[in-house]
Amino acid sequence: MSLVGAEALVVLAMGNRAAPILPDLPTLIVDHHPTTEFPEGAQVLSSHGHEPVVPSSLLTYALVSPLIIPGPLEWLAVLGTVAELGPDAPLPSLKDALRRAGRKAVTEAVALLNAARRSTHFAASLALEVLMRAGSASDIDEGRVPGVDALRDCRLEVQREVARCSKTPPRIAGNVALLLFSSGAQVHPLVAIRWAQRLPEHIVIAANAGYLPGRVDFALRSREPRDLIAFLRGLDLAPVEGDFAHGHPHATGGSLSSRDFLRLTEALGFRGLQAHDVERRGVAPG
Repeated sequence: MSLVGAEALVVLAMGNRAAPILPDLPTLIVDHHPTTEFPEGAQVLSSHGHEPVVPSSLLTYALVSPLIIPGPLEWLAVLGTVAELGPDAPLPSLKDALRRAGRKAVTEAVALLNAARRSTHFAASLALEVLMRAGSASDIDEGRVPGVDALRDCRLEVQREVARCSKTPPRIAGNVALLLFSSGAQVHPLVAIRWAQRLPEHIVIAANAGYLPGRVDFALRSREPRDLIAFLRGLDLAPVEGDFAHGHPHATGGSLSSRDFLRLTEALGFRGLQAHDVERRGVAPG
């Protein structure tokens, strides 16, 4: 960071992690995830524990509004809020702000920008460039800035992968449904959402063995109002290495080594899974 002359660090929506980031820099964290664990010495602006729990984009908008003319940036706060909570989130003033930004334009822009990150191309940097060039959600929706066509290609790829991987037959153990598939795209959260609608009484785990080499990335969802973080942490499971049980109570998951993921499935009641069950493979859905 010293090479670019940074004087401070601002981190948005980091999640519930207490590990240090850059200890030598003054740090401000803007977040909404359910945690009290933050890097030592960091200043924190968090909506966790307050109702309604507003997303980091809206917190950021409130933070900078006294320093700038906020109106031209309102659509960005709306974009982030809709991406996190959906267009019908029960937040004060969202309905009017969404009307000003254009509901269709906002939802389409959210879909395109998210697809860039989920794509096998991992075009997150392109999505950021599009976002920085745009002056409104309509600029993205209507393709008035360079890069939108590539985002549309990413979206089409993600849609195809979600459809393919959603054909995976679930394994059932008690009230848990496990879907094992392999995709280079980050589609496991979307597959979990889709199957949670089909199996409303189950906790759905969509596990992707093809996203990161040597790891299984997985997402938990349920239509029931369950605390999924508490569910994972309550398992009789020895400590694991990797990302595990972070995020939101109703939308969590992780990224584990194949070995640790097999230990997780054993604790969940899925007997007999072997290393070859969680290997990268071709386009077969399950």
